[in-house]
Amino acid sequence: MDKIVICEKCGAMVKVLIECTCENCGIKCCGEVMKEITAEEANKHLENKK
Repeated sequence: MDKIVICEKCGAMVKVLIECTCENCGIKCCGEVMKEITAEEANKHLENKK
């Protein structure tokens, strides 16, 4: 299953191809760790951007 993360501040989305295995790590945007969302949530977000 694909992992998708979103920035709760600016709305940027990233599809993770290879997960990081570092301790206490995460993809950051706007200085914050991005939140994992479902594919359905990502699609809703994309529809709202049209």
